[in-house]
Amino acid sequence: MHDAAGFGRVFLKEKNVENAYELSLTIVKTLAAILAGVLLGNGIVYFFNKIPAEWMTEYGEEPPAEMKDPGIQRLKGYPARYLFTMIFVSAAVWLVIRDVRSAVPILAALWLLTEIAVSDAKYRIIPDQWVILLAVTTIGFLGKYLGWKDCLYGILAGTALIGSVALVGRICYRKMAVGMGDIKLFAVLGALTGFQGILFIFVLSTLLSAAHYVYLLASGKRKKGAAVPYAPYAAIACWAYWLFFWDKLSVLTLKL
Repeated sequence: MHDAAGFGRVFLKEKNVENAYELSLTIVKTLAAILAGVLLGNGIVYFFNKIPAEWMTEYGEEPPAEMKDPGIQRLKGYPARYLFTMIFVSAAVWLVIRDVRSAVPILAALWLLTEIAVSDAKYRIIPDQWVILLAVTTIGFLGKYLGWKDCLYGILAGTALIGSVALVGRICYRKMAVGMGDIKLFAVLGALTGFQGILFIFVLSTLLSAAHYVYLLASGKRKKGAAVPYAPYAAIACWAYWLFFWDKLSVLTLKL
């Protein structure tokens, strides 16, 4: 009887120690995520204002004088710094609690995608440098989350999907509906997310861009046939995918 009681006390003690350890680990991860979110959110504004002006211009073109002026903020600190900080803090805490290993490459990819979206929205250009860095984050997804076949099929699917949009634009409007930057971006996103991920991102970004375009036409803020930047919609779709859907789309995964 005494042995059973002693065993029960030892078990409860070990359980309490285990619970305390898990609680401490969760607190540490949460604090680290908050710190990372603050740095990433502020980093969006800081690096966008500090990167070379040549990144935001076509090859061979001279950047405008105001873009090269270090005294002019390309992206105003207020309210952008506070908005991005809140977004990245929330995302970092959410991702770290779910899976620490996946949080690092996902946050890195989302940070670069946000920079790309801002560049495309303000200057209608997707800097190759950001796209190359985004491609490098593929390393963080390989192994546990993606195989090389997933990356290959994702690249092919992403290129084909956005290429179809370019083809439709050429046929219907006699001009490119998307630029080469969009095509390169979707090829990299295909490598990062695989076939099922890029399909989700393409569908959602297309729906978002179409809905926003209809709104702009109806409100008179945009003329019919006017181009709209595509990267911001792709970035929003990627945020939705990695925060809520990327581990729930196995039904569409190619079994290769």
